[in-house]
Amino acid sequence: MSSEIKNADSFERILDNLAGGFDKKDKIFANEAGAKVFVETMKPKIPYRSKLRNVHGHAEKSHLRDSLIEVKHSNGSVHIGFTSKGEKGYIGRFLNDGWDVKDKNGETHSHVAGLDFWGDTQRDAKGKVGATVAAVLKEEMDKKVRDVQ
Repeated sequence: MSSEIKNADSFERILDNLAGGFDKKDKIFANEAGAKVFVETMKPKIPYRSKLRNVHGHAEKSHLRDSLIEVKHSNGSVHIGFTSKGEKGYIGRFLNDGWDVKDKNGETHSHVAGLDFWGDTQRDAKGKVGATVAAVLKEEMDKKVRDVQ
């Protein structure tokens, strides 16, 4: 029985490459893939109006569904939210969380329940997002092994 490792230099390079872990580019790439799955799961849950409205001379620029954005951060994370350019963030918050009805005197009368589409999406997409991120990271790790050989 042999106690030596053939191609030891190649084996050491593979280990060194794997020990380097994932860089920021890899993390952003994987998190973007997960974010896309989250957005695809969320879009059908967001209420949709077929016409854009013109309220007090201020025309809507886009629908709430079309205002979803992905923001990449320097640490490799990707956050999803509504763009301020489309001026829909507060609308999304009202529809998701609900609101208290107040009269002209400021008295609270009732609460309109929110649709909780964000929470529903988190529950529905949890496994899908994790699986997508894991698959992308596995693919990146496989590339690191292949690149050294």
